[in-house]
Amino acid sequence: MQNQFVDLYRNGIKTTTELARMSLENWVKLQERQLGIVRNILDENRRSTEALGEAKSFEDLMSAQTRLAGSQLERAAEFWSGVVHTAAEQQKAWIEQLQSQVGQTKDRVRETYELTARTSEEIARTAANQVSRATGSLREAASATQPHERPRKSA
Repeated sequence: MQNQFVDLYRNGIKTTTELARMSLENWVKLQERQLGIVRNILDENRRSTEALGEAKSFEDLMSAQTRLAGSQLERAAEFWSGVVHTAAEQQKAWIEQLQSQVGQTKDRVRETYELTARTSEEIARTAANQVSRATGSLREAASATQPHERPRKSA
């Protein structure tokens, strides 16, 4: 039975380690997405700066500024979408892992209960057999120590 508790503990540690690994992998994915977004923003900023520098009229300036604002809004939406998407993926992975762990724990508890029940039944049978043997031995000893009655002679 102690082995089952050790297995439960080991499975708990394994699950915790797996969740930490998944969290770190998802964090790396998020960081990579964010780095890609920042690179795109820098590239677009460079192009926008060039377009603003080449503007010859107020209309050209306003057109470049409008494109820049639209691009920045898209990048902000892309950034937050990535954050929410990664968080949702991580939450899904955690839930799946925990469901798996709960299932394994439930199986281990059931196995432990069944083992305990079988062991208790075996102990009860063994105790009943020992009590029965002891009672039989006591009866034999009692009958051996009692004086035998002699048949009476009739006169």
